[in-house]
Amino acid sequence: MLVNRSLKSELLSLLVLVFFTITFSHAQQDAWVYITDKQDVANSIANPISILSQKAIDRKAAHGVVIDERDVPVNESYIAQLKSATGITVMAKSKWFNAVHVRGTVTDINALSSLSFVSSIDFADKTMNTSKQTLEKKESKFQETFTAFNYGDTANQIKMFNGDQLHLLDYTGTGMTVAVLDGGFPNVNTMTSFQRLRDAGHILDDYDFVNRDDDVYTNTASDHGTWVLSTMAGYIENEYVGTAPDASYYLFITEDGKKENPVEESYWVEAAERADSLGVDVINTSLGYGGV
Repeated sequence: MLVNRSLKSELLSLLVLVFFTITFSHAQQDAWVYITDKQDVANSIANPISILSQKAIDRKAAHGVVIDERDVPVNESYIAQLKSATGITVMAKSKWFNAVHVRGTVTDINALSSLSFVSSIDFADKTMNTSKQTLEKKESKFQETFTAFNYGDTANQIKMFNGDQLHLLDYTGTGMTVAVLDGGFPNVNTMTSFQRLRDAGHILDDYDFVNRDDDVYTNTASDHGTWVLSTMAGYIENEYVGTAPDASYYLFITEDGKKENPVEESYWVEAAERADSLGVDVINTSLGYGGV
């Protein structure tokens, strides 16, 4: 009887081990796949307008920032091969890191190491990177009459850092471009507090990197972007004035308000890279990422 109980115990342990092994091997994981090289780098750098906007080129020149290989996009043929790989979904990409964010099982992701252009793989779950998976195959300024505002409800927040003094000196955001990387921006296209911003044509563009579309106003999973934008661009005469109501803005959703996943960090990277390519002067983001 004792032998039978011992045998049952061992069999039960074995079944549990097999169950967790199968579950682990089929679970979806996120990872960065780093690429060895880029395509037509010299020609792209010699003709930067093919990869950057003129504003971005001018901004880099003004600050002495050299246009280099990091500004060249990830090789699209490599991305296509990753997309066609068994069990792999391409979620995002980064030209700065020359990497592609993929999702799949551990087995399918590790199988990408056989591709000649893959230099290393870095899992979002750092416990899977015991060997680091490194393969190392290859080494409108306001008019003067409007600069002295009645700040209303925003008086305290403006005056605590002397923003009112900057406004008196006509530093109201004119000529500056800000990219806001955040959650959703519901009702920015209809709210009275952003009417002045809309009428001036200072919302330059928008994009939802999570859902891969340009509808950032009906995403109700998060309204944090709307709140953040209001602190800068909100304006209700004699009641509310943001810190930079004359700046121009790009609105980018990088946060998935319904869940927490490592790919959100990659969406953020994509948005930051696009902002850089567009020549923005400031990136505003107030996001945090929980452990996974």
